[in-house]
Amino acid sequence: MNIAVNPLIINQVFEFIIMLAAGMTVMLFHDLFTEIKNRLKPGKSISFIQDILFWIFASILTSFFLYYCCFGQLSFHSFVAFALGVILWKIFFYDTIKAR
Repeated sequence: MNIAVNPLIINQVFEFIIMLAAGMTVMLFHDLFTEIKNRLKPGKSISFIQDILFWIFASILTSFFLYYCCFGQLSFHSFVAFALGVILWKIFFYDTIKAR
């Protein structure tokens, strides 16, 4: 018995996996950034500039992921997958960087 899967479902699963990876990647860089920032202890103005530059970098990185998986089209399941990637990163990998 052959079960044919609708191409729309295949595309949505692909988008979900890519955006899940995007959420985890952004959180990886965020944790690395905060760890470096905590060790260097910059002043408030430098820290503010670093935060702005990081979030610009994170938005560009997320845009690349979004463009790769669905040509930049925003959808609800993309947001859910990104948020789930962030949550999964916090649950499973957050302590690996913070433990050092």
